[in-house]
Amino acid sequence: MKSEEKASLVLRPPLRDRICVSFSGGKTSAFLRYKLGEVLGSQKEIVTIFANTGCEHEKTLEFVQRCSDHYGWNVVWVEAVVNPGHGNGTTHRVVNFDSADRSGRPFEDMIKEYGLPGPGFLHCTRELKDRPIASYLRSLGWQPRARSIAIGIRGDEIDRIAPTNFQKGFVYPLSDWGVTKTDVLDFWAKQPFTLDLPEHYGNCTWCWKKSPRKLMTLAKTDPSVFDFPARMESLYRSAGAGDQERFFFRGRKLTGDILRDAKTLSFDAFVDGQFPDWNVDLDVGGSCGESCEIGADLYMEEEEDEPFSLQYS
Repeated sequence: MKSEEKASLVLRPPLRDRICVSFSGGKTSAFLRYKLGEVLGSQKEIVTIFANTGCEHEKTLEFVQRCSDHYGWNVVWVEAVVNPGHGNGTTHRVVNFDSADRSGRPFEDMIKEYGLPGPGFLHCTRELKDRPIASYLRSLGWQPRARSIAIGIRGDEIDRIAPTNFQKGFVYPLSDWGVTKTDVLDFWAKQPFTLDLPEHYGNCTWCWKKSPRKLMTLAKTDPSVFDFPARMESLYRSAGAGDQERFFFRGRKLTGDILRDAKTLSFDAFVDGQFPDWNVDLDVGGSCGESCEIGADLYMEEEEDEPFSLQYS
């Protein structure tokens, strides 16, 4: 059964009176926040939260702040506070545009405790976004059964919806409304500003969930993007994993492998709005590498993490 068929069989929860919008910093989740305000007006209490990992592009941070100021959303910025030791869950700190980390410190703190994330180890979104947001909502006294968490997943990416999250109060209004990527782009084309950032830079700039095509495009044009994951690999290959070495990237690849592939393999670079023929070796990753959302993609990377060699022309 396809993911979208499974999703249709699960009863979606209602929009409760208290709604948290998880703002990833991208155009789609910003569009979601705008439409919820337009549709609901003052009928619901809406809190908008951006969880900063320290690895976002500066233009993403600027877009979050500009949306907050221009539309009056009063976006709450949170960062993960990783509390070491068994049973000590991740909480949050509240920051703002000026004090938000740009060095990757929240991400590194998470790696120290839980190890490198990657295929088969899907804890980065959980610890850096999901749990800090939940921690902040608890600080407001918002109980799980009395609030909804709205996620920016569109109708054209419904396979990213994890039906098991419906019972947690996660809602996906854009998917329910049939909103597509074209609708989102058309909206932002009419606004006085937009996120002026190529798609393959979105979210954590070097995100391991991005397709090889996007990663190698970044490695070819802006290799400094990979300075942070290279440092994490050098320091924490076995952290949180016992004697087992972990890898960020598919195919048990290290950062150096991505940089090497970008130099030695012939491939069509990723360009916004251009769609070369889909290649299983180059384009696995899809929308999960475009917008990293809580309550999404929980089924991904379930394939065996075995080495493979990319050989494409």
